[in-house]
Amino acid sequence: MTAISEVITQTASPASESEPVILAGRVEQARRKLLELLFENNRVAGFIVRQLLLDLKKGVDNSDIVLVKNNDAYKNSLHRFVAEFAKQDVFFDSLLNDVRPVNRYNVVQDYSFVQVLSDMPIERIEVSAVAHGILRELHFLSIYLIEVSEIVENELGLLGELEPGYRARLQRVRYELKSLRQEMIASNTGLVAFVAHKYKTVSLSFDDLMQEGMVGLIKAVDRFDPERGNCFSTYAIYWIRQAISRLIVKQDKVVPLPVALAEKSSPIFEVMRTTFLQHERWPTLAELKANCDLSEQDIKTISSYYQATYMQDIHGNEDDDGMSTMEKMQQQQFNLPLDDLIDTDLVSYMDRAVATLPEKQAVILAMRFGLKNHTEMTLQAVADQLQVTRERVRQIQNEALQKLKQQFGFDLMLFLEPKDT
Repeated sequence: MTAISEVITQTASPASESEPVILAGRVEQARRKLLELLFENNRVAGFIVRQLLLDLKKGVDNSDIVLVKNNDAYKNSLHRFVAEFAKQDVFFDSLLNDVRPVNRYNVVQDYSFVQVLSDMPIERIEVSAVAHGILRELHFLSIYLIEVSEIVENELGLLGELEPGYRARLQRVRYELKSLRQEMIASNTGLVAFVAHKYKTVSLSFDDLMQEGMVGLIKAVDRFDPERGNCFSTYAIYWIRQAISRLIVKQDKVVPLPVALAEKSSPIFEVMRTTFLQHERWPTLAELKANCDLSEQDIKTISSYYQATYMQDIHGNEDDDGMSTMEKMQQQQFNLPLDDLIDTDLVSYMDRAVATLPEKQAVILAMRFGLKNHTEMTLQAVADQLQVTRERVRQIQNEALQKLKQQFGFDLMLFLEPKDT
């Protein structure tokens, strides 16, 4: 990321992305309504309590059920939740021993869910007012609540154990949450395209990266908490990058390594994976040499077998444009207009935004970022065409970006990131 884009990222405020924040707030309201409605049914509340207790007791990762926040108040809520039921020793022991254990995935398996409900008489599931209050402090994920409500309606509804009025409210609130959640996902697919565009490699297609990036976006939508005051775009890009990065580093080698080299390859591949996940780039030759007790030739040979290995500075230094070999290869691959990579609405929005600038600034941004049927151009290429200095192009570009940041905010800036400094 360039210095300019870093400044844009750091200075943008949550208010600059008002629409995603407003939509996220509506999703959160619908999530809370569904949670409250589920807690009205003692059987359902008992199942949710039991599953969370079992996971906490056994140390199981329950991140598919509840959002675990890294703050003392939230952790204290979990401790109070466990303590509330631990006081009821007989109840707690029977909860853990009398009923077949349920793991975090059983909620989507109808038979398991119904079996648990059948084995739990209502009188044994006493969710106290204290426990209800604590549960309301926890952030159960939207997708989990949707799945629970669907199973409740399908199974208990068929058994005639749901009042018609309750069932109708359950359907209505669940539909509202599902619709808002889907709207939140659909309205932010441009973020996935943005990240996928930057990570595209010879070995992975744009569609592959988009598909994996959507997994990250969905996780972001389900885990985003608007009350924490974060920008959704910043939060979502973290999850999208994580998903795409993991896909890239999991790829197998193009061809099997010769036996002699395969025996030496593990430390090199480990450094490559670690560096990519932590810094979103491949390690330099110097970094590999510092972490691997191998010759320079062995390092180059082994790394060349790794899929998508276009490591910065190994096969060439930066040129006069300040671009590494990897960046030059990316620019050759990504010289299509931006509207080929992201949806038409976003392109139209960007064109309208750039059109508010003075003519010279608008022209330079269009040339630099591939807008209005231009292909993306380097600073030097723009300077040559306009017959001005490279530094002058940079100054005009920065002035234009600053104006757009002030007027249109962070969402637009994510898609206008200079590739050289």
